[in-house]
Parts: sequence; structure tokens; C-alpha cells
Amino acid sequence: MGRVPVVAVSAACALLLVGCTSGGNEPAGLTASPTTAATSAASTPTPTSTAAPTAGVVKDLSDPELGIIFENVPALEGDAADVYNWIATYNKEYWRTLTTNQVSPAASILASAEVQARLKEIASNNSASQAAVGGVLHSRISEIAVDGDTATGVVCDDYRDATFADVDGTYTPEEAGFGGVPRKTLTMIREADGRWTVAQSQVEGTC
Repeated sequence: MGRVPVVAVSAACALLLVGCTSGGNEPAGLTASPTTAATSAASTPTPTSTAAPTAGVVKDLSDPELGIIFENVPALEGDAADVYNWIATYNKEYWRTLTTNQVSPAASILASAEVQARLKEIASNNSASQAAVGGVLHSRISEIAVDGDTATGVVCDDYRDATFADVDGTYTPEEAGFGGVPRKTLTMIREADGRWTVAQSQVEGTC
């Protein structure tokens, strides 16, 4: 099978490159097929193109073209709905980062400097290793809790239909270290303009 892909060091720490710290925790990335991983320049968002989701109403932000499907979308209202939408928006750009090995420009308005640095580290490491992620990510967001201008939410990302490859070959999610469904808790902060941004991202166990 060749050497182990960069993301598949362990499902607990090295794979979830920043999951064992108090900062962001996004799984590092790979794609078995450049066509499924590539995103055209026209479709790559800019920081200003990530408009606020409809206020107070949950949106299904699934994007089959990008390869992310949100499952069990809950019925929420008010701040809880807004937090859900911003988490979903962030998770789309996290997945875009994995499938392109370039940090999504939208990350600059969606996440703290610390989380952005983690995303940059993942993209840089995987790009240097010619690693790629593609296919489809199934994502479920739940346990939204709002306390004033702070909030938390749990993201369960299922990589069962994701594809993994490097210069030595392709790998199943299990071989790449993505066989489980990590439980990722996002801590959100409401900004002065009403946006909810990801202050911290922490993997703690599985869903």
C-alpha cells in the first residue's frame, strides 16, 4: 500500500491535527480523484461572499457540488438558528479547505486567528505531502446552546463516503484514520456586527 498518508497517523491526535489542543481541531486532508477535490477559482469564496444566513431561521446549507451534506437538520429559531447556520457555514469552508489544500478565504470572517492558523497548518502539511481528500462529507450539527454572546455546538463529521489518496495510492476512510465519527465541539462568539465566529474547535471522543 506504500507509506501511510499524512492524515493517517492516528484517529485521536495526529490525524485530527489540532484535535488534541485547546484550539481548532480539523482533520487533515487528502482526494483519490483530483476532479472531485478540485474547486474552480470562480466557486472559491472570498471573505465578503459568505453572507449571513437568514436570521433566526435554520438553513440546510448542503452543497452536493462541494461534497458536503448536512443531515438531521434541526428546527431551531432565533439565536440558536443563527448559531447553527454559522457553524454549518464554517464547516463547509473547513471541508473546502481539506479538498483544495488551501485555506478558504472565508475563514478570515468565520474563525478566530487560532483556528485559522490550524487550518493553514493542515492545508500546508497536506499540500507538501501531496495528500488529498475528496468525495462526500456527511455532517450533523446538534446540541446548540446559547448564553448571551457565546454559544456552543457539536459537529459530527462522518467520512464514510470521503476518498483519500496520496502519491502512493488510495485509502479507505478506515485506512486513512477516518473510520470513526469524531465529536467536535465548537465554541462560538457573537461579533459586534452579528456574525457568530468559531473561537475554539475541540475534538472530544466520538459521536
